[in-house]
Parts: sequence; structure tokens; C-alpha cells
Amino acid sequence: MGSDSETDKTAQKVREKKQMSALAPIAKPLAGKKLSKRTLKLVRRAAEQKCLKRGVKEVVKSIRRGNKGICVIAGNISPIDVITHVPILCEEANIPYVYVTSKEVRSCKCRGH
Repeated sequence: MGSDSETDKTAQKVREKKQMSALAPIAKPLAGKKLSKRTLKLVRRAAEQKCLKRGVKEVVKSIRRGNKGICVIAGNISPIDVITHVPILCEEANIPYVYVTSKEVRSCKCRGH
């Protein structure tokens, strides 16, 4: 029999595979493990400082007003049409953007759970 740590690792790999299969085809540049961890830490800090914009409407409004920052986009949003224009707006405004694997992970990190 395998140890508990082996089963935990196997379960984590299965979860990661499931997340990767649910990604939208336009989710590029996709943050790797290390960058995702750092990005989500940054998002948590921004949420604590009350300077975080959540949701497509709020983000688009902020970009159009000329606010600067970094745009973190979940790669598993469905339907994908909801966010397809956001990277274009970011590029036009010279705002860096990055995709993370899942919106659930991002929202959990924002709320501090």
C-alpha cells in the first residue's frame, strides 16, 4: 500500500490535470505554478488594501479611465466571450495581464480562505 503522502500527490496531480483541461484556448500567457502563487499573493494584498477591481465591468471601466496596474484573468471562464476583449484593452493601455488556471482559486485567495 502507498502512504498518505503518495495518495495526496496523486490527487493533486488529478486536480491539476482537470484544471488544465478546463482552460480556454485563449488563456495565454498562462502563469506557471510559481508565478500563479506570487500573483495570487499580490491579489490578496490588493484586496486587503481595498484597491482591487473585480468583475469584467469594473475592470473595463478602470482600464478606460486610465488606471494602471496588473490584470489577472481566470483561464477557465465560461462562456469565453465574456473576457475576450479584456486582453485587447490591456494591450492598448500598456497594462500587463496574465491568466491563472482557475477563478475558484483566485476568488478563494481574494477572500483570504
